[in-house]
Amino acid sequence: MNVLIVGLGLMGGAYAYKLKDKGYYVYGVDIDNKAIEYAKNNDFIDEGASDPALFIEKSDIIVLAFYPKAIIDFLKKYNNLFRKNHIITDICGVKSSFLSEAVECAKPATYLSHHPMAGREKNGIEYSKKCVFEGANFLIVPDGDVKDSAIDVITRMGLDLGFSKISIIDKEKHDNMIGFTSQLTHAIAVSLVNSDRNDDTKKYIGDSYRDLTRIALINENLWSELFVENKEFLLNHIEHFENELDILKTALKNSDKEKLKELFRSSTKIRKEMEK
Repeated sequence: MNVLIVGLGLMGGAYAYKLKDKGYYVYGVDIDNKAIEYAKNNDFIDEGASDPALFIEKSDIIVLAFYPKAIIDFLKKYNNLFRKNHIITDICGVKSSFLSEAVECAKPATYLSHHPMAGREKNGIEYSKKCVFEGANFLIVPDGDVKDSAIDVITRMGLDLGFSKISIIDKEKHDNMIGFTSQLTHAIAVSLVNSDRNDDTKKYIGDSYRDLTRIALINENLWSELFVENKEFLLNHIEHFENELDILKTALKNSDKEKLKELFRSSTKIRKEMEK
């Protein structure tokens, strides 16, 4: 199986590294020649260049590992090179804003989106080997008429990458759920860190602060785009979170230990259910 990875950043690099290890023939493309050289020198790819046109027709799967707004431009620019048996996919964290258009722009190729629910807080291909996919969720997001054979190919790729939890989900549910499980948690982490009014906080942090704020180490270009592209779902989740925080705040103002215990029991029960 020949796979073309377009965008050799953190996630694109991790895909290249892990798929090559599984026996795929991997082409790598990036506008940064340093990323290409790193990928070649560290055995991430078999061949690499800055021009995707060199590898598109030789590839079976094309993985677009860059920001949402760039996907449509790529599909339009290279459409004349797409074949009927190509499967084109992306790793974006939002889907509804571009997916239907991507399906049309990719024809005659099959466009089948997916979302790897894993990564790291670092940027750049040099951190790719540290990406851990084992045990993580891999979401396949079909749109339009997608053949089972294409879903099988992307499922196989997910398993070869190390993901053990493969799910198929529509784009609206995907964006709603990701707005809650990923984007809201990032918004909370960013807000928590930015609310700090002390000069020496680092002397007093423990595991709870570290765990809650790990994802505040954030790629501002990527996440600002993801937030805006999914703002309707995200704003809805922020409002629900604010309501829950107000309930806890009121209980605290009233020294209402029983209400606080009720809230703590509820969160403990819900969180335990997620472990099953």
